[in-house]
Amino acid sequence: MGSTVSVVEKLILRRRWLLEEIKKFEKKYGIDSRDFYDKWRKGLLPEPLDPEVHGDFMIWYGLIEELNSIEDELKKRLRT
Repeated sequence: MGSTVSVVEKLILRRRWLLEEIKKFEKKYGIDSRDFYDKWRKGLLPEPLDPEVHGDFMIWYGLIEELNSIEDELKKRLRT
């Protein structure tokens, strides 16, 4: 899979991109991603009737899931 340094660099670049994408949704919907993620996961946000909003919510949730996964992977690789 390559050297640890190059893998970590790729993970950091992907994390940076994810954070930029997530910020777009935070700005568009005026809610912090942690709040959105927690409420959406627990079913506390109603299903949006607008298909575009519903799609955005699904993408946003997926981006946060991927970010969490990458951050976990970075922690494992950077543990000393």
